[in-house]
Amino acid sequence: MADTATWAKAPSFANQREVAERLHAETEADKLLYTTAGLQPVDCGTCGTRVLVKKNSKQHTSIQWTTRAKESCPELRAGTSTGSMTALPDTCPRLRASISYAVAEGMLQVGDPDGEAGNRSDSD
Repeated sequence: MADTATWAKAPSFANQREVAERLHAETEADKLLYTTAGLQPVDCGTCGTRVLVKKNSKQHTSIQWTTRAKESCPELRAGTSTGSMTALPDTCPRLRASISYAVAEGMLQVGDPDGEAGNRSDSD
């Protein structure tokens, strides 16, 4: 059994407080960037269910449900969408169409919300 007091997969920087604080701050910033930053509300044009969406690129769409998906979306509740045994997120074709519409109309930005990647909706 390994001595956990002296072994770790990553250094703790316990005796380098400034480095540890900087890494902690960068980790928190990364967590925000990848979990909540840039999420924009989109309502399904059919049932009105509101989700939070981030389009990092034409191919990559992050959807965060603000309610229980199968309780909010009639299509998911009816089981007419993608099967439950997939790695795909809960969604339905009507919600996807609403997201595509939001991109096409410029209501949903594609790329970095801070402008580094610019609005790429013209390539969608």
